[in-house]
Amino acid sequence: MFESTSLRDVQKRTMRLLNYEDGLWDLLLGIIFMMLAVYPITRLRLGPAWNLALFVGLAFVAAAGMKIVRTKISTPRLGYVRSKASPTFKLTRAIAILLVALTLGLVVLTLVSPGWLVNPAPSTAPAWLQSYLVDILALLATVGVFSVLGYIFGVPRLFLYGWLLGGGNLASVIINRGAPEAFNLPLGLAAGVILLIGLGLLIRFVRKYPVRTLEA
Repeated sequence: MFESTSLRDVQKRTMRLLNYEDGLWDLLLGIIFMMLAVYPITRLRLGPAWNLALFVGLAFVAAAGMKIVRTKISTPRLGYVRSKASPTFKLTRAIAILLVALTLGLVVLTLVSPGWLVNPAPSTAPAWLQSYLVDILALLATVGVFSVLGYIFGVPRLFLYGWLLGGGNLASVIINRGAPEAFNLPLGLAAGVILLIGLGLLIRFVRKYPVRTLEA
């Protein structure tokens, strides 16, 4: 029992060190949501189809860039770690990744084309609830998913990210509804905070873990 608990703790610490310590995951998250904040402007200039293609392409470039930077900065400092995760931990990690993907998709739909989503609010519900129910559900989903991730991997700042991104998305929808296509300022501010946190973590990581050099 104690060995199993200790193994889970080691796996959690290892996952946190490899994925969240260097701030690169935070920077990638901030970049993606900053692109979503700019999305209405580029959509107005490029059109829906080309704009979506641009967003997906840039997201893949950002993800690939994070992998490259991690191999150049993080790997020389931490080395290669291959831990034999338990089946339960692997399943938990897979579910977490799936939930993040689904939540990001929901947020993208609420910002890009809310008409694709059917509003489940009953006709007797207040007008404001009928107008923003899907966006409120996106807020709750974002907060819930990031809270689960923060709990699973022991990363407290993910709780903050859930409220920042969910609240920024809802505020952007409310502010920009019925207005000309414009920069989603609340979501952009939330993404900016995450980018600053990620940059700070990266600087701290580089200073905390200097590159190991072999002495002759």
